[in-house]
Amino acid sequence: MNWKESYNDICAELRIVQIHQMEIQRRFDLVKRVMWSGSIPSSGGYCHIPLDKGLEKYDDIVAEYREVEEEVSRLLSVKSKMEAEMMKFNGLANVIQSKRMQGMNYYEIAEELGYSYHYIRNYMSKKGCKEGATSAKAS
Repeated sequence: MNWKESYNDICAELRIVQIHQMEIQRRFDLVKRVMWSGSIPSSGGYCHIPLDKGLEKYDDIVAEYREVEEEVSRLLSVKSKMEAEMMKFNGLANVIQSKRMQGMNYYEIAEELGYSYHYIRNYMSKKGCKEGATSAKAS
């Protein structure tokens, strides 16, 4: 696995875990409402939830949320460390590819590196770098 695949994998895993975190937050909000009202919002009649069952569910969701929150923090840390290492790259092709993976377009890269847009574009074209595989943001 090369550095580009590894970075893309970390970014994808981070997005997935953050989506999971949002779903747990939604469940957490629902459990808080259930604990406050003592009933489950449903389409039918009244459904009473005993306090001990509500507290168990609340504790389970809080524990799960904390685990996911720690995983998000870990992945953000890994991503930041990878980006810090990518900033140390030598070689124009690697520098351009790392900046593309961070969401910059060729105009922004050219301005930052002091090259013209056309030079950067032609350089990467000659190197045979795939445009779509390295960035979700189009130039």
